[in-house]
Amino acid sequence: MLDRQSGNRPDSLTGLRFLAMIPVFLFHSSLEGIFSDTQADWDFLNGIGTSGHVAVSYFFVLSGFVLTWSYRQADGVGRFWRRRLFRVFPSHLAALAAAVLLISRYADLPDWKGLGAQALLLQAWIPDPAYFDIGNSVTWSLSVDLAVYALFPLLYRLVGRIRPGLLWFWAGACVLVTVLVPTVAQNFVHDDRQMPLFGVSVDQYWLVYFFPLARLAECLLGMLLARIVLAGRWITWMRPYVAAPLLVIGYWVGQQLPYLYRTSAATVIPIGLLTASIAVADLAGRRTVLNHRVVVRLGELSFAFYLVHNLVLKYGHLALGAVEKDGDLVGPSYGMPVGIALIAAAFLLSLLLAWVVNVLVERPAMRRWSRPRSVPGPEPTPVGGVA
Repeated sequence: MLDRQSGNRPDSLTGLRFLAMIPVFLFHSSLEGIFSDTQADWDFLNGIGTSGHVAVSYFFVLSGFVLTWSYRQADGVGRFWRRRLFRVFPSHLAALAAAVLLISRYADLPDWKGLGAQALLLQAWIPDPAYFDIGNSVTWSLSVDLAVYALFPLLYRLVGRIRPGLLWFWAGACVLVTVLVPTVAQNFVHDDRQMPLFGVSVDQYWLVYFFPLARLAECLLGMLLARIVLAGRWITWMRPYVAAPLLVIGYWVGQQLPYLYRTSAATVIPIGLLTASIAVADLAGRRTVLNHRVVVRLGELSFAFYLVHNLVLKYGHLALGAVEKDGDLVGPSYGMPVGIALIAAAFLLSLLLAWVVNVLVERPAMRRWSRPRSVPGPEPTPVGGVA
C-alpha cells in the first residue's frame, strides 16, 4: 500500500495540468477564424477536434483524485470549504472584472442576471447560453467545481465506507454514468436551439457538458481511483506508458462516434487510468519530465492561465480590428505564418498574465484568507484540477 504521508507528492499531476491546458487553448484559438484561408481555419478546427473537451474531463477526474488524496477530516468541513473558496473566487472575480472592462470597450454588456450568475459561479446550472456562454465563459467549469466542493465532505464519507474489494465496481459505475448521460441526451433530450458547429441542441450540449451533476461522475471516478491507490488495489502493470496510448486510442474511437460521446464518454477510462498511474509513479519516487520543477511551476500557473487565455484570444482579436457579428468574430484574418505567430504571442501573453494573477492575486489570497489567523502554518500549495 502506498502511504500518502510518505512525503512524495504527485507533482507530475500538477505538471500534466499545464500540458492539458494546451489543447484547451488551441481549441479556443481555433474558434477565432484567424486565417485568411477558410480551408485552413476548418482544418485547424477539425484537427483540434474535441481534445480541449477531453482535457477538461481530465481536470474533473484530477480534482476528485487530488481532493481525496489531500483531504484531512481533522481539518473540518468549514476549513476545507474556506480553502477552496479562497482558492477560486479572488482570481475568478479579478478575471471577471477584466472581462467586464473589455466587454465595455469592445461590445455590449450582457444582461446583469447572466453576469450575476457567473460572478457567483452558478451559471452551469442554467441551460441557457445567456448564462454559461457570456463574460469570461470558461468559468462554467468553476461552477461545476463549486458544486463538487459543496458535496465533497459528504461524498468523501460515502466513498470512504466502500469496502476495498468493491472500489473497482463503483469506479465502473461512474464510467457507466458518464456513458449513459450522452445516451440519454442523444435519444430523449431535444429543443429547437442549436449549438453552432456541434450539430446538437443547446439542451443536449448543456446536459452532457455543463450540468454539474452529470460531470460529478468524473469527479467521483477520481475519488474512487485515489482510494484504490491508497488501499493498495492499483493494477501494478498499469504504468503511464500503457495508459497514455490507451488515451490516444480512446480519443480516436471517440472521433468516430456521435459528438455527445466525444467530450468525455469515450476517453474517461484511459483518463482515469493515466491520472492514477502517474500519481503512483510519483509516489514511488520515479522522476519524470512532468515532475521537473519548471513543469510543476507551469502547472501551478494553469488555473490563472485558464482564467485569462480566452480573454486574450477574443479581445486580442477585437483589438486587432475584428468585429462581433451574430456571436462570431469577423476579420481581420491573416496568412498562415502571421496567424501562427499571433496564436503563439497570445499563448505567451496568457502565460505572462497568468503569472501576474498567480503572484498578485491567487497566492496572496491563499496566504491571507485560506486559513483562520489563529492557525499558523505554511501557505497551502494547490495540486490538481482547473480550480
